[in-house]
Amino acid sequence: MPEHAISYEELIPGYRFPPATYELSESLVSKYRKAVDCAGDGFVPPLAMTALAIAAMAQSIPLPPGIAAIHASQDVEFLAQVPVGATVECHMVVAQKIARGKMTMMVVELEVLDQGRRRVQAGKATVAMLS
Repeated sequence: MPEHAISYEELIPGYRFPPATYELSESLVSKYRKAVDCAGDGFVPPLAMTALAIAAMAQSIPLPPGIAAIHASQDVEFLAQVPVGATVECHMVVAQKIARGKMTMMVVELEVLDQGRRRVQAGKATVAMLS
């Protein structure tokens, strides 16, 4: 379990996930490109950064047994291109959490910064958790 793991119950509006920093290496980007069948141009596909940010968040949450998490949607603004090989830092905060029977929806706001601390991506993602 990750060092910064919290319980599912602690995920309340306003909770800030620990920042996630990662290098967008050629190897990582080429795996993403292969998975989504897109060509390369020296820049990281913007949705690759979104996917990595959500994956980093998911690693921080120890879901109770029998709970499945599904990335339901995202609304993301791409503010600048990021070259392959760059290091980015992702910040996420729980904006909303809604429980409906056996389903919980969590909306998280995300912000991705490049090495110069410039915002390169911002938006929201919705994760559905089903029991």
